Amino acid sequence: MNQMLTYYVVKRTKEKDEQFAVIDAMSLGEAKAIFEVRYKVEKEAMTEGEAFYIFQVKEQLIFDEKQRLVLPKSAGTMCSIKKW
Repeated sequence: MNQMLTYYVVKRTKEKDEQFAVIDAMSLGEAKAIFEVRYKVEKEAMTEGEAFYIFQVKEQLIFDEKQRLVLPKSAGTMCSIKKW
């Protein structure tokens, strides 16, 4: 029996990274699909250079002094959605 996993969504802008959302899903693919539906407006409003990162982690997210994500060692597979 599969269990729900917690996936974090971090938004990256030119200025900083920030925790954007938390999604409970069975897989990374499902978490991405949920993101695409729930946050369609935010995704469409992205500007060049912005990105969303979706990943599972077993510890608290940490940001450095420049407000950039310090990727935890426990982070597994990651999905990124970027605006070029």
